[in-house]
Amino acid sequence: MKLRIMFRGVLTLAFLWGLVYAVVMGVIAIAYYVGDFTEALGMSAFVLLPIVITVGIVILQFLISPWLLDLNFRWLYKMTWIDPMQLPPHLAQFVSDQSQLHGISIKKVGMIHDQMPTALTYGRFKKNARLVISDGILNLLTPEEQTGVVGHELGHIAHRDFLFMTLAAAVPMILYTFYIFSRGFLRGAGRSSGDSKGAGYIAAAAIATMVLSYLFYIISQFLVLFLSRIREYYADRFAGEETKNPKGLSTALVKIAYGMVQTQAAQAITVNDKTVDRRARTREYRRLGFTNATRSLNIFDIKAASNLVMSAYAQTTVGEVDSEMVVKAAAWDLESPWAGFLELQSTHPLAAKRLLALDDLSEEMGKKRAFPLLGQDMIKETLWDEFLVDLFLKYVAPALIFILPGVGALTFLYGNTLQSWLGIAGGFGLAALIWIWRIRVQYPRLDPDLPLISIMGAVTDVSDDGYAEASPLRGKPIRLQGTIIGRGTPGYYFSEDVVLQDPSGIITLDYNPVFGFMRWITALFRIEKLVGNQVDIIGWYRRTPRPLVMIKRLESRTQTFRSNKDIASWILVGLLVIAAIVCVFMGIPI
Repeated sequence: MKLRIMFRGVLTLAFLWGLVYAVVMGVIAIAYYVGDFTEALGMSAFVLLPIVITVGIVILQFLISPWLLDLNFRWLYKMTWIDPMQLPPHLAQFVSDQSQLHGISIKKVGMIHDQMPTALTYGRFKKNARLVISDGILNLLTPEEQTGVVGHELGHIAHRDFLFMTLAAAVPMILYTFYIFSRGFLRGAGRSSGDSKGAGYIAAAAIATMVLSYLFYIISQFLVLFLSRIREYYADRFAGEETKNPKGLSTALVKIAYGMVQTQAAQAITVNDKTVDRRARTREYRRLGFTNATRSLNIFDIKAASNLVMSAYAQTTVGEVDSEMVVKAAAWDLESPWAGFLELQSTHPLAAKRLLALDDLSEEMGKKRAFPLLGQDMIKETLWDEFLVDLFLKYVAPALIFILPGVGALTFLYGNTLQSWLGIAGGFGLAALIWIWRIRVQYPRLDPDLPLISIMGAVTDVSDDGYAEASPLRGKPIRLQGTIIGRGTPGYYFSEDVVLQDPSGIITLDYNPVFGFMRWITALFRIEKLVGNQVDIIGWYRRTPRPLVMIKRLESRTQTFRSNKDIASWILVGLLVIAAIVCVFMGIPI
């Protein structure tokens, strides 16, 4: 399996650069065929210049990107840099051991002060890598899961993925630069004399380069994403082998991807409710073991950590994640057509596929599979009909707003004025009907008496006409209650989305105001006050590789958030209807 992953990665990288070679040799061959050896030599310079320019940009980006990311985290994120030895003892020891085994040197670790669990790494080479993790990794995962997550990130460093992916990402840049250069040369040839033999050679080669380079540019983008997904599998395998516990990373992925984090409701409410006396909340923290668990980190104190929900100690008292629940939560990844469609556009494999790969590794190591039932059909109803409808409504319907009126006008191109205007009016009317259909699917009616459901109740629902039908477009009405524990983008000051936790798990809440500038205002001035508060949320459950809820109304003790995207859609319908009526009156002779 390991050799197969390595082979697929190297083969994909070779094929990517093969696309560049194909464009270069193809253009030179065309120039030689339509011209002579002199023109072919001239075209060599034509195709080499974009490569030189792009490679120079890539090298510069590779050299300065860690420094730019350092600035980005320093100014835009709620983050503190610490020494690796300030990590919990089990993580500090693991990082130290892996550094010696694989020639890694991590000078500092970034701690993002947010309860949404996340981890990443960046740098140039093994000797200057940075590791970044959030408070949520330490407070929502068990020690074994924390080690698995950190092992995955160290795998990226040990495999030199910074350099590997830079080499891959250079290919789309080179191909797009070819496209820009060839388009410019074609315009230059058009401005030159039409009888010029040289201009004809340039035009022929430029057209070939423009078409091939743009086509290969599109292909290369998907290949780079595919290669990135391969490297993620490779890093997962590294973590499983080095920790000798693939299950640790598996259960961490379950909690991060599906939000399957459990806690005791009474404790969570007491810890996070700011109306409760501070001394009572402090006693609850001590009961959860938070103080003892983090004292050695030199990062948190009881005041700075007042918004934490739980600690690693509390997690261990809950027990392991329910295997059957995981299988249901992962069913969407394996059975929904949307999942495969979205994975093609993603740098990471679907969580369910990573879990299957880690279970395969467990079997190779002579261990039990963490989720032996994973992969069995759980959603009995096919989701293809909803998928095709969603594709039409998401990608085709917006274009029809402009296309249908034009088609209506062309239908009566040779008719009288009234017929032409009626054709345009019919186009606007049909567009309005399609948009109403889209609204009904995207924003179904929210019943005022909508029953309360748990987060995991929605994520693991595989019933007919249930939450499993949700997609990036198709919403399902939902009402939740819980505690806001952090931002959607952990620690990012400009993140207007938030993360909700109830006793069953965590989920991202998507805040989408009508006016874009409201996102900035909300992120900067309202979110920080919301973190740690109990809220009641009503909105639409949507499913992407990570489940989320689009907010319609969110209420806390002190604030109310409303998102009126559905109202904006109805306003668009009204405008289309008005346009149709105006067109009818325009065609009526006065």
